[in-house]
Amino acid sequence: MKAMSSNPIEYFRPRRRSDIAKKPLDIDPNITFNFGGRPFSSRYNSFYHELRPLEAAKDIFFSNLFMRSLKGQTDFSVIGELGFGTGLNFALACNYWKKRNDCDARLHYVAIEPYPLEAHQVDKFLSGFSELDAERRELISGYPKPHVGFHRVWSKDNKIALTLAVGPVEEVLAEVEAEVGLWFLNGFPLRINPEMWSQTVCLELARLSKPDAYLISVRDDKEIQHRLAMQGFQMEKRDSLCGKLRVLEGKFIGKSEVRYLAPWFRPPPPVQSQGTIGVIGAGIAGCAMAEALARRGKRTLLFDQQEDVAQRASGIEAGLIAPELGLNASNMNRFYDRAYRMALSSIEDSEIEWNSRGVIEFFQKDEARRRVQHMKDGASLWHGAAQLMSPSESSSQIGIKVSSHGIWFPHGGALNPKRYAQYMSQKAESFLGATVHDITYRDDGWWLYDYSGQRIATVDTLVIAAAQQSNFFKPISFLPLSSLLGQISFIPKNENSHKLKASIINNGYLMPSIDGFHVLGSTYSRDGFEENQWPQPVTIERHKQNYDNLDWELKSLFSGYQFDQWLGYSAIRSATPDRLPVVGPVPEAKKFKRDFARLSHGPTGKFPSGVAYQPNLFVLAGFGSRGIMTSALSAEVLTSQMLGEPWPIERTVATALSPSRFLARGIQNSLLKKI
Repeated sequence: MKAMSSNPIEYFRPRRRSDIAKKPLDIDPNITFNFGGRPFSSRYNSFYHELRPLEAAKDIFFSNLFMRSLKGQTDFSVIGELGFGTGLNFALACNYWKKRNDCDARLHYVAIEPYPLEAHQVDKFLSGFSELDAERRELISGYPKPHVGFHRVWSKDNKIALTLAVGPVEEVLAEVEAEVGLWFLNGFPLRINPEMWSQTVCLELARLSKPDAYLISVRDDKEIQHRLAMQGFQMEKRDSLCGKLRVLEGKFIGKSEVRYLAPWFRPPPPVQSQGTIGVIGAGIAGCAMAEALARRGKRTLLFDQQEDVAQRASGIEAGLIAPELGLNASNMNRFYDRAYRMALSSIEDSEIEWNSRGVIEFFQKDEARRRVQHMKDGASLWHGAAQLMSPSESSSQIGIKVSSHGIWFPHGGALNPKRYAQYMSQKAESFLGATVHDITYRDDGWWLYDYSGQRIATVDTLVIAAAQQSNFFKPISFLPLSSLLGQISFIPKNENSHKLKASIINNGYLMPSIDGFHVLGSTYSRDGFEENQWPQPVTIERHKQNYDNLDWELKSLFSGYQFDQWLGYSAIRSATPDRLPVVGPVPEAKKFKRDFARLSHGPTGKFPSGVAYQPNLFVLAGFGSRGIMTSALSAEVLTSQMLGEPWPIERTVATALSPSRFLARGIQNSLLKKI
């Protein structure tokens, strides 16, 4: 198996992430509008725009330098902005991009904003500019509700992606992975907003800049110019608006030595923009990958041994989408927070009808309060995303009387996974009923073979998204994917249960009736089944397990039923030891062990500058029971890494999904056995 050539040696010291939770974290912009419609920040005691906003923005940011920065960009361009504010610069960038761009190139706009406006506030401001009406409407339709983290929104034509990163400027910038070709610095003045113009921020700008990247600053302070110059930016002052304002313009001529991404997590060079990408597995994950690639106009071949998409584990009648309110700022909790928002956005774009809307999770009263307060203190989800419910309020929301306290998730719900998968895979070339038994890499790409050894197809790039069968392919056999058998039960509705109108989580879960049946689930069995068997048998014992997970009030809804009369569905899920999926390029395991043996002494020291990867091979697996909620974000992460685009989530969250994490941990823990 051919792998990438060896990398030079470098000294690496990991950067420790300081928790961005100064609790409670305040992201309120404290904005008001005067009688003339001008937005005013009481936080900074200043107007957002001191001059005629549209005229000033055009003259300052969209001059010749803007057009020059886009020349020669064939696949995508990246603009970074400090201070998203009212969204005016983004709306103008979209407007200019659509006018000058008549090809398939994409624009990535990465904006940092510590105090994001609400959608209605952005809408109110931008509605004053009729020439930006189309851009305003599109921005508002997908604008995320303010909360901490990275939020990616695509335009309807998939030509423009906004990645809005919310949180303290220095911390958020330090989590960005991108190569920016043009910077807009658009913050309040240095004297009232020192955090936006700190030396650390300037260092981050240099770290993220491409060679010869351009920079435009609305502030021309000598101190700002000096700090930028210290990091390699050559800046000059320019008169704007007929001399009424002076701005800074220049480009990055330095070379940043700062790299936060650990060598064992650094992705390979981007795959060629042209070429065929194969995806093995047409479950939720594989279909999400097909959609992410189709969004970029990539030709995608989707292979599965079943005769339709979303079979086996993805073939359940209904999947539950609800957040996990953790009690710490772990990468796992951050990942699930980001995945929840993107899943809701993806489903909204699909226009698929929900089976039911609203989810309540039962907790003890004090535990429910702790979890909701932690969410509010860290602004990890938006206002109203999780609401405390008393027993009477819970009863009113779900339609049946209960005596439990709970947390209400009004935006969550139950969805048919198959309809969702069909939507996501509609632009791929599907080869269903085609079993890929083996793969080999040759000079012209990856060859895919069936059981008889006949070649099915050749692709330039390959993504393995085959759930528990992913480990059957030798290049990724080192991954600790385990098989879990899950069974759901279908209970006929009755005169008591038919009133249930929202899903309930309590040990297991119970959904409102769908076509006359409630979905009750789910068991988790690590043994006692044959993982190559399909279909998996539905057993009375597992029906009993599902029923026993209900509390006494919910059990009383179904008293008198005979388990042998219940229907059900059993399938095997693929899971990992740390409950996070495996998302990323596939390392050459033996060489990784040799190259990074130094990790046994800790993550600081001399290492190869990168990983020897299997050429153009990626994996998307290990989703457990959360694939319907996490696949859209995971596919977006993988596609961005594959194509060299800005990452859609924080670097530390993305690396927590990396296939290399298991090899690195094994070396660090001295547990890596012979591969």
